[in-house]
Amino acid sequence: FLLKELDTLRAKNKKLQDKLSEKDKELKTIKLDLELQERATEAKIAEKIAALVEEVYSAQRERDKAVMARLRLANEERDEAFLRVQRLEESIKELENINPEENDMTLQELLNRINNADTGIDILKNGAIILNRIHRTKEHKKKIIAEEMNAVIEQRDAALSQ
Repeated sequence: FLLKELDTLRAKNKKLQDKLSEKDKELKTIKLDLELQERATEAKIAEKIAALVEEVYSAQRERDKAVMARLRLANEERDEAFLRVQRLEESIKELENINPEENDMTLQELLNRINNADTGIDILKNGAIILNRIHRTKEHKKKIIAEEMNAVIEQRDAALSQ
């Protein structure tokens, strides 16, 4: 009877040991699954971080491009302004270098010179002479009128005071 009971207990012990080893295997499997999930989560986090870093780099490149475009535009505008200033200075020098004999010419002679000019530069020079003469005449007339107005005002004030 004791031998039977011993055999039964041994069988139960064997079953329990088998169950324990099975549960141990399940525990190892669960631990491996958990570790795999953690790694997958870490990979997803790393992927999101990489995407975020790429987005930041992309935004930085776009900002750099925009800044460079603004710098190029500013440089172009500066260069254009510089060229305009140079052209204006050249025009002023041309006007200053007008020959004295040209000052003695009548307006009709200047117009004839424009009509007979062979190049655009000659036309521009003679046109500039005419414009300069017109400008000087206007200024001279303004000065004369201002002087006459001052004289008339002074005469009126003197007459009123008397």
